[in-house]
Amino acid sequence: MSSKKLLITVSIVALTCAALSATLFFVQSSQKKTENEVLLIPINEILTDNTANLVQTGIDIATYRGSRLIILVLDTPGGYVSSVERMMTMIDESEVPVVVFVEHRAISGGAYVLMASHVAVMRSSAQIGSCQPVIQFGEPITDSKYVNYLTELMRNHVWLHTRNETAAQLFIKENLNLNGEQAFRFKVADLIADDLDDLLVKLNSYVLVRYSEGESRRFVLAKKEDASRYEAVRTWGFENINQAEIRRYSGTFEYLNPPSTILDLSIVLIFPLALLIVYIPSILIVPMLSLTVSFSLEAFEAVFSVVMGVVGIASVVLLLVEKQGERHA
Repeated sequence: MSSKKLLITVSIVALTCAALSATLFFVQSSQKKTENEVLLIPINEILTDNTANLVQTGIDIATYRGSRLIILVLDTPGGYVSSVERMMTMIDESEVPVVVFVEHRAISGGAYVLMASHVAVMRSSAQIGSCQPVIQFGEPITDSKYVNYLTELMRNHVWLHTRNETAAQLFIKENLNLNGEQAFRFKVADLIADDLDDLLVKLNSYVLVRYSEGESRRFVLAKKEDASRYEAVRTWGFENINQAEIRRYSGTFEYLNPPSTILDLSIVLIFPLALLIVYIPSILIVPMLSLTVSFSLEAFEAVFSVVMGVVGIASVVLLLVEKQGERHA
C-alpha cells in the first residue's frame, strides 16, 4: 500500500472514531447522573472572585452529575464583600444541598458563607466570628450605612436557615467569636463533627426540610423523627450518605464566568452564536469539567476522541503536504 493510501485510510478511520466517541460522550453527557456521591470543594484561602468562580463551577458540576451533596471545607480569614455575597447567592440558588464544614476558622467573610449554608458544621475547636467590615488595611468600618447592610445580610440568611439571629448580629456589631461547641450550643452551627467521615455519619440521621411559614419559605436541618413537625415544601434525605463516594474538586476555571464585555461583544459581532451561549456550559463546558473529578468511561471517550481527532487531522495535513510536494515536483 502506498503512503498516500495509508494516510487516507488512517485519516478516515481516525476521524470516524473521533466522531463516534465524541457523539457517545455527548449523548452520555446529556443524561443526568444518579451516582451516590458527595462533591468535596476545599477552600483554604482569602475569599476572592477566584474562590467564587471555583464554588460556582463546583455547584454546576454537582448539579450536572446528580451529586447528593456538596461539602465546602472552609478555612479562611475572610475576604472581599463582593466575593462573599456572590458565594452566598450561589448557595441560595444551588439545587444540591451545600454543607459548609469549618475545620479551623471561618473569620469575617467566612462566617457569612457558613451562615448561608444549608447545613453548617464545625469542629469543636474551630472558630467563627469577627465580622465587622474593614477597609483594605484592616481599619474597621463604623459607618452605619455599611454596618447595617451587612448585619441584615447576615441576619436574613440566619433566619432563612432557622438559626440564632441575635448571635448573627453580634458577629458584626460586637465582633463576637465562638468556637464549635459554643456555636452548636447557641444554635449557630447545626452539627459538630471531628472530620468528614464523622460529619456524614451524623448527617445520616437528619433530613433537610424546606418548609412554609406563612408566605415565607425557610430551611431547617431536622432529625428524621421531627421532620413531620414542619409544613414541608421539599425535603432532602441523607440516608446512607456515609456510604457515598467522596469526589474532590479543586480546579478554578474562570472562563465559566467571562466578563460581560466579552459577551456583549460576541452578541454584537456574532449574533447567531450569541443565541447559543446560554447552552454552552450545560452541553459542553460543565460535562468536560466533570471529568476532572473522576476518570470514567466518559473521560476515556473524551480523551480517545481527542487523540483520534489529532491523528486524523495530522494525516489530512500530511496528505495535503504530500500533494503540494507533487505539484512542485
